[in-house]
Amino acid sequence: MVNICRKHNIRLVPLLDLLGHQSYRTTLGNLLRVYPEFDETPKIPMPTEWNFPNNPGGLIMKSYCPNHPDVHTVVFHLVDELMDVFEADWFHAGMDEVFFIGHDDCPRCRGIDKAELFAQEVRTIHNHLSQKNRRMMIWGDRLLDGKFTGTWMWEGSMNVTHRAIDMIPKDIFICDWHYERAHLTPVLFAAKGLDVASCPWRIPDVAVAQFDDMVRFRQQSGPAMGNRFQGIIQTAWGSAEQLMREYYAPTPDRGQSVGACLKSVMNKLKALAR
Repeated sequence: MVNICRKHNIRLVPLLDLLGHQSYRTTLGNLLRVYPEFDETPKIPMPTEWNFPNNPGGLIMKSYCPNHPDVHTVVFHLVDELMDVFEADWFHAGMDEVFFIGHDDCPRCRGIDKAELFAQEVRTIHNHLSQKNRRMMIWGDRLLDGKFTGTWMWEGSMNVTHRAIDMIPKDIFICDWHYERAHLTPVLFAAKGLDVASCPWRIPDVAVAQFDDMVRFRQQSGPAMGNRFQGIIQTAWGSAEQLMREYYAPTPDRGQSVGACLKSVMNKLKALAR
């Protein structure tokens, strides 16, 4: 993979979910399975059956405690090994869908401002990467006010972490994912001094709207802000085989699939290049 990306001038960016996403439905992630002492919410059990939103303790996904004295020793060993293996100079830290932070179950974090806790963890990871001149990417949802942007609890924050947008380094690259609607939130990130890319998933019409928005934002902004609109990053939450099969299958571009979505973006790019 490293050799292929180098040959075709593709930047390979490893991703490791940090802070949030430490469980999924009824499955606990490896970090908290091996190091249960890192759990931000140790009193909330993993459900045996998925019954959202009625899981015990309102569980959606577990987080690790950003203030545990040993957590970064373990996490940064994982990050460094991943970066070295992939010979990468950019790293995607995840940081999305953090529902448990500053929880009352955690003796180290309870009572602390959730935005400051989130920003603190972003800065801690950023500082570690900066020591080896590596750039940091994160998903943008926790930096959006879910209520006032209409992005709500998944694509935005309902637990005030959005204020962290003013507390993080400006060289962090934001992956602004929106799958059902082309929200205009890239403008917010760019206005805050952050590079941003829109991230569609499987609806071609949404991806096309995001592409057109990116072009328009660049054209209608001055150089300082316009250059922060970095384009489109297609997400694909499945196998590479599935993506290629959908991309090359003779199905209408407006069909809802990752392959059709990517094809719609590539067609726009080709038209723009003419």
